[in-house]
Formats: sequence, C-alpha cells, structure tokens
Amino acid sequence: MSLKYWILIMFVIAVCSRSSAQFCSRSYVDGKWISEGDCGGAEMMSEIMRDLQRRSEEEKKWIIFQRRIKGNVDFYRGWNDYEKGFGNRDGDFWLGLEELHEMTNDGNMELEINMITKDTGIHWVAKYSNFQIGPSSEKYILNGSGYSGNTSYDFFMPHKNRKFSTKDADNDIFENLNCVSDWGGGWWHGYGHSCGDSDLNGNFESSDINGFWWWKPSRGIYYLSYSEMKIRRRS
Repeated sequence: MSLKYWILIMFVIAVCSRSSAQFCSRSYVDGKWISEGDCGGAEMMSEIMRDLQRRSEEEKKWIIFQRRIKGNVDFYRGWNDYEKGFGNRDGDFWLGLEELHEMTNDGNMELEINMITKDTGIHWVAKYSNFQIGPSSEKYILNGSGYSGNTSYDFFMPHKNRKFSTKDADNDIFENLNCVSDWGGGWWHGYGHSCGDSDLNGNFESSDINGFWWWKPSRGIYYLSYSEMKIRRRS
C-alpha cells in the first residue's frame, strides 16, 4: 500500500476522531478518570491513527529495488540496463546494480523479499539480516546471511558469492552454459550443478524453468505473480 494512501486514511481518521472527541470529556476525580460522552470511539480512532502513522514511518525506511506485479516490463535485458535501472517506480522496475551497491556497500543493510504464488495466492516472505552487493569490478557479487521467513527453506542465498549475469554478460560459473539465455532475466546465476534455486527476474508469463519462480522444499517450483525486494538500514 502506498504512502499517499496511508496519509489519506490518516487524514480521514483524524477528522473523524476530532468529531467524536467533541462528545467526550474526561475528568480526574478522587484518584480515577471519569468519562462523559462517547470517549470510546475517539480513543479507538486515536489508536488506529497512531498505528497507521507507525506503519507509514516503517514503510519510509524501506527502499524497494525490485518489483514485479504487472508483467508489462521486459526483464530480459543487457548489462547496461541492469546496471543503471529500468521500469516504472509505480509498477514493475529494477533500481539498478550500481545504486544498489552504493547503498549496501557498508554492510549495514537488511533485505526482505515478498512473493505471491500464481496458483494459490499464498504470500511468502524471506528476510536476511545482512545483505550486500559488491562493486562493478566484481560484477556486483551477491553476499548475505541471516535468513528468516515462511518459505520453509532459504532458496535465495544458494546464489551467494555469485556474480550478476545478463543476456550479454555471462558471468555464471559454467563454461558451456549461459544461465540467462536458458532461464531468462538478469540474476546471480550459478549454483552447484544448476543455475540456481530462484529466478525473480525471469519471464513473467512463463511456467517453465525460464519463468518467474522460487524453488519448493519438496523439489518443485513456486511460480509467482508478484515479487518485491527491498532493503533498509539495520537499527
């Protein structure tokens, strides 16, 4: 939910709360509070408003660097696009590897990945207490640790210590294989004897290995209809 939407809700609640408060008075008599009128509604409105404000403040701290929700932006792109960023900040987009490196370079950032499965609509969350992207000279190598979430298993960090690859920059670990060509979308490909266990920049519409997916613990694939990757500074 966007920050503008939360602000609008807060404004409406504030107006309602003020209106309810007109019928409420409280006095401290003989060691206890005495309420007259409908104080319950006013207090409830105030509590809701405080909660919404807290959530809005939390959302301000997050920086979204990848989102896929509509499938109207092509993620099968070259190195320059992935380095500089592309798409629409209000829809599907990629922030850019160089900016991502600059923001995470001090090693004090955490990562959260939100996903929704295409077939069941289940919301999956993977969190990492440490997240860092290396410089361009290292091909924006991926580093991170401290997994938690409800995905049953960490299928993102098997890509740890892998360089970023695009359709015109094959930086995976395989000599006779281009993972981006086979799987689609720029990513930190290369793990064990396969290209990896996730592909959040793959083909949005595909229901194949070159699609948009996250691996199942039971050795299958969760095809996705939504993903959002975001970072924030650890408190």
